[in-house]
Amino acid sequence: MPHPTRDVGDLARQLFPRRHPKPSAADSTQPRQVKTHSLVPLPAVAYTLEARFLATLTTSYTFQRPLANLSALSATLTYTQNQQLILAFNGPLWTSHNRSLWLADYRLLHYPQQTYGLGSNASIHDAIGMDYNLLRIHQSYYHQAGKTGSLYIGGGYFFDTRWNIVSVDGNGRSLSQISGYQPGVSGRSTSSGLVVSVLRDARANQLHPAAGESYLFLALRANVQALGSDASYRLLQVDTRRYLAAGSHGNVLAFWLYGDFTTGQAAPYLDLPATGWDTYSVTGRGYIQGRFRGTSLVYGEAEYRFNLTRSRILGGVVFVNSESARNPSTGYGRVAPAAGTGLRICLSKKASTYLAVDYAWGIQGSQGVFFNLGDVF
Repeated sequence: MPHPTRDVGDLARQLFPRRHPKPSAADSTQPRQVKTHSLVPLPAVAYTLEARFLATLTTSYTFQRPLANLSALSATLTYTQNQQLILAFNGPLWTSHNRSLWLADYRLLHYPQQTYGLGSNASIHDAIGMDYNLLRIHQSYYHQAGKTGSLYIGGGYFFDTRWNIVSVDGNGRSLSQISGYQPGVSGRSTSSGLVVSVLRDARANQLHPAAGESYLFLALRANVQALGSDASYRLLQVDTRRYLAAGSHGNVLAFWLYGDFTTGQAAPYLDLPATGWDTYSVTGRGYIQGRFRGTSLVYGEAEYRFNLTRSRILGGVVFVNSESARNPSTGYGRVAPAAGTGLRICLSKKASTYLAVDYAWGIQGSQGVFFNLGDVF
């Protein structure tokens, strides 16, 4: 027996047929490109290690130009129980056919937080209070090497300036050096320089990479006094990621290796490589931001991502990571491990945008909840 609702609908379409607009000259010669646009505002109240309770509003805007990867721009406004105020904007912007890529990382912070000295042997009991303001402007441009492929050559300008830097020990006494390191511990500091980079990005969507995709990033930053930097020094960054199929249900096994290496002892203390101070502030789940800091830092992570529902609205992860930071006086310290598990909640199936909620454990009793918009890496 026919469904009555379907019969009424068919009759209405016969009596009142839709009028389709006539195609323009451009439409008749070229197929219209399907564009993906998604605006996801995400207000949240949460608790994290470095901030305690916080209120945040993150807005993610994703769109796709013709035959290009997904562009994902994110703006965040956060205020925390520790009186931290954070305004941040970042993300990749791809042009048509993936011919070029713009990368941005802008931040304006008032950021009191704790630091623990240099090297991964630093103890959680050696906390030092720091208060400062930060303005960051990191802007890069990449152009495709050749007419096709995922290899890009680029460069940019990176600027970080901090002011009203105050460091105090547990007794409230002002400090002018930490772990024997003096630049940028008090007063103000500025790093300003040019960056040259090589990028190979085979991910169609950085918020949710798929099995078989990969990522490689090499960058050399030269900070020079002629551009306003306090001192001349170089920073080398290496970032490589690989995503493998793990079963027949769309599950993924992801690997990440990351390293930051500075030369000499001229970089301001707060510009030294540190836990959670990568571009998207996601390294070191299981530890407070800035827990390990050094003139160099090496980091690795593996994560198993699996679907909990057939619709892929809900997923889960388990992960392990480890890191080691270098004290210029004693060399690299211990390898600090961490592990955790979490949920992935789909916010926009059209743009594959997920809310990541993780709980992780590190050494010396460190543990906490960690949030991210999209997969962590």
